[in-house]
Amino acid sequence: MSNPNPLEPVARAPRWFVWLGVLALAAFALFLARNTSVAAAGSDSSGYLNSGRLLAAGHWQTALRTPPEFGPQMELNRAHFTPHGFFPQPGNPHLPPTYPPGLPLHYALAGKILGWEIGPLVVGLAGALGALWLCYATARELGLDPWLAAAGASALGACPVFLFTSIQPLSDTLATAWALATFYTALRARRHSGWAAACGAATAVAVLVRPTNLVMLPALVVLLGLDWRRLGLATLAGLPGAVWVALYNRELYGGPMRSGYGDWQAAFSWSYAPPTLAHFAHWLPLLLPGVLVALALAATVRRDFRTRGLLALGLWFAAVVGLYACYEVSREAWWCLRFILPGIPALILAGLLGADAVVRSFAIQRAQRWRAIAAVILGLWAVGGSCYWTKKLGVLYTKGYEEAYAKACVAARGQLPANALVTCFYLSGAIYHYTDFAVLRWDQIEAAQFARYAALAQTSGRPVCAVIFGMEEQGALRERCPGNWTKIGTSNQISFWRLDGLNATSAK
Repeated sequence: MSNPNPLEPVARAPRWFVWLGVLALAAFALFLARNTSVAAAGSDSSGYLNSGRLLAAGHWQTALRTPPEFGPQMELNRAHFTPHGFFPQPGNPHLPPTYPPGLPLHYALAGKILGWEIGPLVVGLAGALGALWLCYATARELGLDPWLAAAGASALGACPVFLFTSIQPLSDTLATAWALATFYTALRARRHSGWAAACGAATAVAVLVRPTNLVMLPALVVLLGLDWRRLGLATLAGLPGAVWVALYNRELYGGPMRSGYGDWQAAFSWSYAPPTLAHFAHWLPLLLPGVLVALALAATVRRDFRTRGLLALGLWFAAVVGLYACYEVSREAWWCLRFILPGIPALILAGLLGADAVVRSFAIQRAQRWRAIAAVILGLWAVGGSCYWTKKLGVLYTKGYEEAYAKACVAARGQLPANALVTCFYLSGAIYHYTDFAVLRWDQIEAAQFARYAALAQTSGRPVCAVIFGMEEQGALRERCPGNWTKIGTSNQISFWRLDGLNATSAK
């Protein structure tokens, strides 16, 4: 690393270029808004929205819904009645959320101001647009010209993984935006030390949204350097967030380093790394302009590009990818690349530096023209690849899938008795969010346990119903909860059932 300082930003972008960028962001915002679902659906979306609604009401956790005829809650197996997005803790009479509080805090603030229909949508759009603007601004701060910076923002925005996480209530896009904010403010702090406080505050929020964003610390230290004023300002600004999350974790989970994921360390192992890295290596060149990987390496060839900025980008990307390479579920599907999404901007930015290095090496006389050409090629590659893969992977079907949960819950309120005990699994978080029903998780119980609960409920006059997808019928109605079930309605692929009695086998 021969040069400890980042390249100086180049001249300001022309006004027409700025206005073109604003129009592009507006068009992208409209595209996202038309395809975004803010429904509390599966585990993640319902978990974040349920937690946000609790925080907006001034609560960190909620009460477990169990029928009183089943006896004292603390004597029950609480997992039988816990909806998706919550995680019961031993000795805790309440029900704490599973997920970190960062995204729910954003939802709580937006929901209080704008309502729960508009608020979460605004959070999603702001996170996505903020990530793109910060990607552009960070590229400019690294010394890249407007064309290449815009190409980087386009590559991030067009990435199908980014689109997938931006059109539903997931934390990945917001985590990426705050990761970029920490890096950008750290870069700014190299020239104006006051930005170090902004870096510390942004880091605190980034970790609140996704605790594993803490792995960015080595990259930030490289950028801030061994300057005690900058490091002190960053630490002081980040300290309130660290204290708050420690208190939150202690209150809900029993310790400052514990979380709603339970024994999260058991989910990480070195043995997962080889196949997961192969999975990443397969999908990243398909979902991004593949040349960015080679260009990132090319950036190290020129001596004047071996800066703190490039080193920090390498540490950022390696830390995120290295961590999630050891995570047991990171290789299950293409969309599992969402776990490393907060590190993808580092790869894009390093690739842009590589493109600039190549242009400087071979086109000194007409460098600006070749930068623009390279940027257009990268941008068209990103958008063209996105059009193909977004369609092939069915990314834009997400809204329909997610909103089916909400529609089914609305229908269930009208078709099921108000005091029903609802047997469910995939819809448990949505049912908790949209209704007042107590849920019974069929995936957590055995047939004998179900028979006991059903007998107690029916003896007290409480109907037992089921709200399930078609693929759940075998496991739910025949294996785990056998009985005389009658279908009473449907909503899309979701059906409603009523238990009319236990058969002789299940009653034993």
